[in-house]
Order: sequence, then C-alpha cells, then structure tokens
Amino acid sequence: MNWLIWLIPLLPLLGFLLNVFVIRQERQAGLVASALVGVSFLLAVLATVMLGGMPEEERRVQTIAWEWIGTGTMSIPFGLLFDPLTSVMVLLVTGVGGLIHVYSIGYMHGDPRVVRYFAYLNLFVTMMLMLVMANNMLVLFLGWEGVGLCSFLLIGFWFERKVASAAAVKAFVVNRIGDAAFILSMLAIFSHFGTLTFYDVEVDGQIIPGFLAQVPNILGQTFGPEWQTIAVATGISFLLLIGATGKSAQFPLFVWLPDAMAGPTPVSALIHAATMVTAGVYMMARTEPIFVASPATQSWVAWIGVLTALIAGTAALAQWDIKRVLAYSTVSQLGFMVAACGMGAYAAAIFHLLTHGIFKALLFLGSGSVIHGTHDTQDMRKMGGLRTAMPTTYWTYLVGAGALAGIVPLSGFWSKDEILAHAVSAGYWPQLIGLFIASLLTAFYMGRQVSLIFFGTQRDPHYHAHESGRAMTVPLVILAVGAAIAGLMNLPTLFSGMPAAHLLTDWLKPVLHEEAGKFNPLLALFATVGAVGMGYLGWSVYTRNAAKVKVGGQDPAYYYTGDIWDTLEAAWYVDTLYQRAVVGPFRTIGNFLAQVFDPQGIDGLVVGTGRFFGWVATGVRQLQSGYVRMYALVFTVGVVLVLSFMLMIAW
Repeated sequence: MNWLIWLIPLLPLLGFLLNVFVIRQERQAGLVASALVGVSFLLAVLATVMLGGMPEEERRVQTIAWEWIGTGTMSIPFGLLFDPLTSVMVLLVTGVGGLIHVYSIGYMHGDPRVVRYFAYLNLFVTMMLMLVMANNMLVLFLGWEGVGLCSFLLIGFWFERKVASAAAVKAFVVNRIGDAAFILSMLAIFSHFGTLTFYDVEVDGQIIPGFLAQVPNILGQTFGPEWQTIAVATGISFLLLIGATGKSAQFPLFVWLPDAMAGPTPVSALIHAATMVTAGVYMMARTEPIFVASPATQSWVAWIGVLTALIAGTAALAQWDIKRVLAYSTVSQLGFMVAACGMGAYAAAIFHLLTHGIFKALLFLGSGSVIHGTHDTQDMRKMGGLRTAMPTTYWTYLVGAGALAGIVPLSGFWSKDEILAHAVSAGYWPQLIGLFIASLLTAFYMGRQVSLIFFGTQRDPHYHAHESGRAMTVPLVILAVGAAIAGLMNLPTLFSGMPAAHLLTDWLKPVLHEEAGKFNPLLALFATVGAVGMGYLGWSVYTRNAAKVKVGGQDPAYYYTGDIWDTLEAAWYVDTLYQRAVVGPFRTIGNFLAQVFDPQGIDGLVVGTGRFFGWVATGVRQLQSGYVRMYALVFTVGVVLVLSFMLMIAW
C-alpha cells in the first residue's frame, strides 16, 4: 500500500512538470492535468477501500521516504500518513479537484497562458495533498506554504489586471500573519514534546514518538511571569488557532478571501471553496488533543467561528458581485466548521467541510458558467431571466443554493443540522443562537441571488446569454448529484434500527474518538421551516422589486434598513479599518523610507563619504607640482625632521 500512497501526490506533481517543461498545446495541457488528477482520485478510492479492510484500530498507514532532518535530538522524517481523516480529505481534493480541472478546459479555452494555468492547478493539488497526507507538522507546513504560493499565483494569474495582482499580494501578506503563528506553534511543540510527528513511527529501526499521545504530559504546565501564567496547552493551541484563522479566513483575518475572487472562477471553486481554505479546519481536527486540552482556546475557537459566520453572512446579504456573495458565504460556512471544532464536534466539522466542498464548488462553477454565458458579466444587477437561456446551469445552481441554505433533504441540511444539534446537546446555547441566525441569513441571500440571476427579465441588453459547453455543464451535473446525496455519508439515526447511520462519524472514530450525536427533530423542523421561509423571502423581495434593481441604484432592501445596508455592503468596514490603521501607516512609513530616508540618508551617507575623500584627494593633489626643485626641498625638509627627531631621542 505504501507505493499507492506515494503515487497519489506524485501524479499531479508529474502533471505540473510536464506542463512546465514539455507541453505547449492548450488541449494537451488540460487533458494531461485532468487525467492525472483523475487517476489520483481512483488511487485514493482504492487506498480507502484497502484501509477499510483493516481492523479499526489498525487503520493508520505511515510510509517514510527518508529522514528529512536529523541533528542532535531532532529527527523529522519526510513521510506520509493515510488514515480515515486523511482519506476523506484526499477524496475531496482529488474528486472535486478533478472535476474542476475538466471544467477549466472549457472555461479557460483561448487564454494565452492556459498551459501555465494547468501547471499551477496541478501544483496546487500536489501541495494540498502533501498538506492533508503529512505525517508530521513540518511536512504539513510544506504543503501549507505550497498552497499559499499556488493561491498567490492563481489569484494573480491575470496579473495585467491591477485588481488581480493587488488581491494576490493581499492574500499572500495576510496569510503571513497566520503562518508566523504556525511556525511558533511548531517551535513550541518541539520544545515541549521533542518531536513534530503526529503518531509514533519507525525510521531506520528507531521509533520516533508522536506528540499527540503525549499531550496529557503537558497538562498543568505553565509559562510566563508569575503574575500571569499561561497553560502550555493554551499557548500552543492558540498559536495553531491563529494559523487556522489566516488560512481558513476567520475573523479578523478573513479580508483576503473576498478580494481573491479576482482570479479565474475555477480557481475560486478549487482553492477558495473546496480545498485550501479548509486547511485550517483540517489542521485543528488533526491536532484535536491539543485543543481539547485547553478549554480556554476551545471557547475562543467557538466564538471566533460564530462571529465570523455572522459577520460574513450579513456581508453576503448586500453584495452585487455574483462571486463576492459566494466568497462571503464561504467565510460564513467556514465559521460554522470552526465553531463546531470549538464546541468539540470535530466529526461534524469534517462532515460540513465535505458537503460544503461539494456544493460550494458547484455554486462557484455555476457562477463561472453564468459569467461565461453572459460575456464576463459579474454584476447581478445586469442579469435576470437566465433560467430560460441557461437551463442546465439554472437547475444545478438551484440544487447548490438549496444545499447551502440547508433545505432538506440536500446535503447541507444534514451537515449543518449536526452542528446545531451538537450545540443543543452540549449546552452551547449562545453559540447555537448565533449559528442559527447565520443559517437563516444564508437562506435569505441565496434566495436573493437566485432571484437576481435567474428570474425576472434580463436587465442588460448588451449581451446574448447562452448555455455553456459540455466540458463545463457535465461537472456541474455531477456536483449537483453529489450536493443532493452527500448527506447520506453521515445520516443521523432517524428511527430505531436504522441501517447505515453515522457512517462518517464511525469511519473517523479511530482518529477523532467521537460518538455519534443524537438527531433533534424539533431543531431540524425549526431549521427547515426557517431555511425555506427565509429563502422564499429573499427570492420574493427581489422578484417583486426587480424593476428597482439597476446599476447605481439602491438595493430594494435598503428601503427597509437604511444606512445599515451600506455597512453590510462594506462588510462592517473591517477592510476599511485595516486600510486606515495598518496599510495606510505602513505605506506612509514605506514612502518616507523610499523617498526621503533612503536617498537623503543612506545615499547621502554613502555619497557624502565619497565626496569627503574626494575633497581630501583634491587638497593632497596640490602637493604634486611636477617641479624637481620642489621635490628636493620637500626631501631635504623631511631628512632634517627625521634627523632632528632621532637626535631628540638620543639626547
């Protein structure tokens, strides 16, 4: 099985190398990139089946290529891990990623740099697989930084567009904050455990201990001054939380993700919906024992998730750009996952991560189909009535919107309901209220978006809408089927003796050690009625007021909310606060250093030194007159001075 595990990330890496060094034709690039990711998916299915055939307590395979770092007491192998948690993440990355590759063949057709695009996509899949398959923190960090690099390259793929290049830099810089905390957490883990490996592993006949099993050893240990000590577990887990906050776009570091929509739409589906932004959630699930050891950090995790879900959910209400609605929605749904981790429902978080990866990829690709079919129109005020011109896109988008809103029996209902049900059973009532409100907001803004795009009449006559080609619609149909039935992977026990219930929770039990939660029919009823009601309300408000929707005009909801709507459209001015409190002052300092301090200070010192020696040289040069009698006089004076000095010493 070891060779099988290594082939899964190596095949996309091969695609990257072929597209960089060999392939130069668009069609070949797309086919090779898609085929290799597809084969990785098939190998992942095979590896998962083989893993399932093992006894439950033995479902963990580690394979080591070599000892990466070995010095003193530090021994870090370059190795991969394949266990139940890894398997579901690998299936998501390769399955949804493969469909997005196929979709890209149609969407990116004719782009002058399409071969480079597919090379970047393959490299991203490779790095994401390294992240979720790593058997230690350092290899995980290699993938962590790798997906960050690919995100930068793909967001700024159309770098000639200023907004795209600026968004790429913004994403890269904001994520450096979380990455710095991640590095500090690794240093702290090694300092206290002497290892970065998750589980015990044998390397060259020597057993390298895993740190997750040693977490009980640090309970009660503290650091810091006597007047304010901090538990070691709290310090490490809080640093990991900051890392997750950056990568998974949580408050207050979520500001990069909405701007990341400047990249190609398939990139938004792959990186900023289905895979990369879930890396923080995966990392928290993988290091669950450290978080569980710190109730203080768990509380922070839960509240950051709830706050993010509410802030991003309200911001999504007021956006006009079709992709920015989905971007803020992604931030909000990531908040659900993070809150679930904070409440101890790690299996529920992974369940929602998987279903969200499917239906949000569907929605992003559906938005790409709309943009493609309306000749690069992204402003929903210019759309309307597209359900007749784009029937396949409409029906598949409707399935994705319903799943996101939590409409029963679509997948989003089951995964979101499991998080809410855990909040009830565990007594997290304030968090439950916040998440329930966020779920109602989700249904409203998806009803609003469906109405603005597909209902009424076309508000901009300057384009002729058309359905996308099969390369784009076939992945939409497949994802729509997945969004409809993916909830089956973890259905709750609806009645006594129900077969095939909680399959995902039971599959993850060797890693997360969680028991299946109980189904709450009353909560499910409230959630269903609320989702349907708010979805219909959002649809009806914008369908009835379609005539008021126009570029430059006020949103119909503005008449009910007033200036609050402007605050929502600006995402509570969090980005504005960053611009004024952080970006502005740093730019001022940078401009001063570049325009004043560097030319007048640094350059002045260097140039001034040269000028000083030039002045000295000019004075000394006057002594070189060229007259022999002058040289003889100087020689005579020198001899007299030397003799006089020697006589004075002798005397």
